[in-house]
Amino acid sequence: MTTLFIRCAVAVALVLSAGGVRADGGRDTSWPAVTAECRPWTRWWWLGSAVDKRNLTAELEAIAAAGFGGVEITPIYGAKGAEERFLPFLSPEYVAALEFTCAEAARLGLGVDMATGTGWPFGGPHVGPDDAELRIAGKEGRFDPQPTRFKVKRSAPGGEGFVVNPFSPAAARRYLEPFTEALSPLPRGAIHGQFHDSFEYQANWSPEVPKAFREMHGYDLDSQRRALEGDGDAETVARVKSDYRATLAKLHLDYLKVWVDWCHSLGCEAREQAHGAPANLIDLYALADVPETEVFGASRFAIPGYRRDERQIGKNLPQPLVTRLASSAAHLARRPRASSETFTWMREHFCEAPSQMKPEIDQLFLAGINHVFYHGTAYSPADAAWPGWLFYASTQANPRNPLWREFGAVNAYVARAQSLLQSGEPDNDVLVYWPIHDLYHSSRGWQRAFSMHGRDWLTESPTGLLAQSLLDAGLSFDLCSDALLTEASRYRAVVVPPCRLVPHDTLRTLLDHAEAGGIVIFVGGVPEDVPGLGRLQERRAALAAELARLHWPEQDRGPRRAEIGMGRVVVVADAAGVAMHAGARIEPVATRGLGCLRRKTADGHLYFLANLGAEPFDGWVPLGTSLKSAVLMDARNGHSGVAATRGTDRPEVRLQVDPGESIFIRTFGARQADGEPWRYAEPDGEAVPLVGRWSVTPLAGGPELPRAVGIDHLGTWTDQGGEWERFAGTARYEVAFDLPAAPAGDWLLDLGDVREVARVSVNGREIDTLWSVPFRTRLGGAARPGRNTLSIEVTNVAANRIRDLETRGVAWKNFHEINFVDVHYKPFDAADWPLQPSGLLGPVRLVPLTIDE
Repeated sequence: MTTLFIRCAVAVALVLSAGGVRADGGRDTSWPAVTAECRPWTRWWWLGSAVDKRNLTAELEAIAAAGFGGVEITPIYGAKGAEERFLPFLSPEYVAALEFTCAEAARLGLGVDMATGTGWPFGGPHVGPDDAELRIAGKEGRFDPQPTRFKVKRSAPGGEGFVVNPFSPAAARRYLEPFTEALSPLPRGAIHGQFHDSFEYQANWSPEVPKAFREMHGYDLDSQRRALEGDGDAETVARVKSDYRATLAKLHLDYLKVWVDWCHSLGCEAREQAHGAPANLIDLYALADVPETEVFGASRFAIPGYRRDERQIGKNLPQPLVTRLASSAAHLARRPRASSETFTWMREHFCEAPSQMKPEIDQLFLAGINHVFYHGTAYSPADAAWPGWLFYASTQANPRNPLWREFGAVNAYVARAQSLLQSGEPDNDVLVYWPIHDLYHSSRGWQRAFSMHGRDWLTESPTGLLAQSLLDAGLSFDLCSDALLTEASRYRAVVVPPCRLVPHDTLRTLLDHAEAGGIVIFVGGVPEDVPGLGRLQERRAALAAELARLHWPEQDRGPRRAEIGMGRVVVVADAAGVAMHAGARIEPVATRGLGCLRRKTADGHLYFLANLGAEPFDGWVPLGTSLKSAVLMDARNGHSGVAATRGTDRPEVRLQVDPGESIFIRTFGARQADGEPWRYAEPDGEAVPLVGRWSVTPLAGGPELPRAVGIDHLGTWTDQGGEWERFAGTARYEVAFDLPAAPAGDWLLDLGDVREVARVSVNGREIDTLWSVPFRTRLGGAARPGRNTLSIEVTNVAANRIRDLETRGVAWKNFHEINFVDVHYKPFDAADWPLQPSGLLGPVRLVPLTIDE
């Protein structure tokens, strides 16, 4: 294991230096320095908090060597048989282990975050009846708040107990007191950040609700008990419930403010997952130093070679528009980072491949996320038999995973990309108002939660459909709450999607912005009513007064336009009307199949482009910003070079981006970029199949190393039978070949189908690690005329080895609480799995290239 750790460390260093932290340092083609925040972090589950110094050091060294920047400690239930090792949460022994962890992490250049609790959500043994969750259910016009008796899910030893009421700021203060005392021995700053997981509470009431309701809405909720219960005309019921929901939202916001202030008092960052809460998620995210979204499930991509076996995937589908709520909040609140819990249930256990990870990562980057957290890594002592201690909803990013040796290449990609994405400033032109009051206005249910698993409240809503149309048209935007419309002056236009209800003070803010010179665009019409019931006539009159500020000229058709002060208000029908009147820069690449994100830099702009579609992109394209020159930067391999441009009025940049690939463009507005030119390539003849006698030699893995074999035709190594059927690890494929005599500027090595990662060497020189689609690389100067040796080290997933354990009846699933479930939350059983294809499947081809600089 130590040898593999060292190899990981060397690989990470080589990969980063290959195109990243360059010795010349001053060229425009150089990559920024990579900090701990640039690297991906990982959630680190402490099962039973059964940790010790020797194993903590070993795991932290492995995590650092694999290219991670930090860990987030989340204690959970433990492994059966290890009870004597358990450390009660926040006990002196636990805090001593935490202090040792922080010191070791600092030695290794890692950061340490911690969840402010065990499992999820916040709660524990010190949460008494007065601070525990409450829930009401109206009955015959009477309110009868009752304890939910909801306890912390997946709690660690010493963390068991009732969940704290998320609508009680007072309860939050009392909840945090034991943490303040327990963590006091740690040096200030030893803990980098505190973490609040997504809203998974069951409460809908707190003792503070009646007073807060009256102060916000001007009437007693008790007077509308029957309406809150759902009794009465639908409009009145919806208005009362809207007021009730707004009250819960305010109380939860205040609850989180208590936690954020407490984090800061300890010198910690506050990292918050707002999704799931019955509140305006943008406001909740904006409270945090690092707003965090979540990728739960597996997306659908049209990329050729991207695998999506429905048997390995749950029902959840990631929603990029929901992701934008977190990044939008970061932009509005001027936070430099927006993070994501990433790869949660991306595939079934032991079936997750890096080639399936990259499109998800790229989709996050396109949505404005620039700080990836893996979900995640389970602590496991050295004496635990393979596969060690595990968490049931994890991507198993741990040293027992055969792919661990390859995470260095994946993490180097993330680190390079995030070193750029964390630089400069966001540069979105349009601010899209999220009309949450239309969502609050419903006669059904009690609180209105906004979960990652629902599509109706954003993705498939009128706002979501408009937002997606804006993206498809090449317009960049942030989503905005009522409270954060104060930041509108930073955008070229504010867009209000189709909605019926808007608070009068929100409309006043919008019109004041227009009067000061801004552009406000209403899609479908101006809202003409206010939400809620309290002071209804007074607020309707105030809204009417605001509407009276608008003077619409007589016109028969087309967009309505009202001049107001120095700006204007426009009513349009759709996204095309927004594009016409917003004064926003349109990015043509977005209309030609590439995802596009733009940031502003000191001397130009930074673009991130990703091809998540089915067709290659090869051509010239103008950008939405002016430029004198541009640099292309490939974060996967670290290559960079000055781009070819043409034209003067609106220069075009030449791009070559195949499906599955991504590229950065760094533009310079007033000068010529310094550096070597980018090497464009074109096929120059037919592909040459690489055939011959392949030797296949296992290098590392288990449960046993199979015998080496020789093969004439490539295919899954499980076809060799015996130990090869259950082998999880790395095998070297080696073949001798003659470089074709035809002259070529370079040769493209196309490996075809790889299961799952390939380290490629030619004549003993390592040239690339291929872990994502397409599995292709240029040989450069590694190949020579005549005879050559190609060596490819291929690592597979652990699925076949797990299948073997299951078929032999080995008892490895031995955990307390939920134990170990599959992607469908059923007891995990891999005994009936088909053998997973493994190794180099090919076909392997050499493609002659013409190089154009």
